Amino acid sequence: MYQAAIVDDELDILNSTKAMLADEFTKANTAVAFDFFTDSEDFLSMFESHFNYDIIFLDIEMPNIDGISVCRKIRQLSKDALVIFISNKEELVFQTFEVQPFRFIRKSELKELCPSLVDFIINELKRRSPQTFTIIENNGGDVLSFDARNIIYVEAQRKECKIVTTIGDSTVKMKLMDLEEKLGSFHFVRIHRSFLVNMDYIFRITKNSIILTSGEELPISRGSSDTLKQLFINYSMS
Repeated sequence: MYQAAIVDDELDILNSTKAMLADEFTKANTAVAFDFFTDSEDFLSMFESHFNYDIIFLDIEMPNIDGISVCRKIRQLSKDALVIFISNKEELVFQTFEVQPFRFIRKSELKELCPSLVDFIINELKRRSPQTFTIIENNGGDVLSFDARNIIYVEAQRKECKIVTTIGDSTVKMKLMDLEEKLGSFHFVRIHRSFLVNMDYIFRITKNSIILTSGEELPISRGSSDTLKQLFINYSMS
């Protein structure tokens, strides 16, 4: 179950917002528990007490502490908190960019946009969920567990593979084709006979190589550049 907070100083609007959101999450078969705050200071007190909210719906124009200031404090504690501004203050939308909200929705359009908003939220929460898989090394070797999101690429090295992650490297006694099968559902692409790459970490594809977001350059198979570019474009737009 996900935890959500709605912060709005107008109780009637808070209740109607909750009803619309709860209804759409129910239709999407997604369990969400809601907390309600008509005072932004009360919300911050709860949030700063390390209560974890997966989703935070914020009004902007509120007494004491406005929504943008609230979000600024949220960002000090959590860079990745999923914040959605629901406000009639359309002229403030550009000011919200500095605190990186997930969405900005006009109150007057919430009813119309609620189904698509909830779909976007659910997809984002799923994307952020750990994508854990387990590797059992060949010939009864060690058992290792990885979060696929953290794997940047895999390199074949004779009878072993080096798994390069955001938190360090590991070597496993497996064939690359076996790892390719395990990683097939986690948006990895074979760029070369010796390399599997997580498309989330591709920065540029050239004629003979790919450049990772880290700046590292890896070779690609001859003549595969156009195919890789199309796969990457399709993935980026999905």
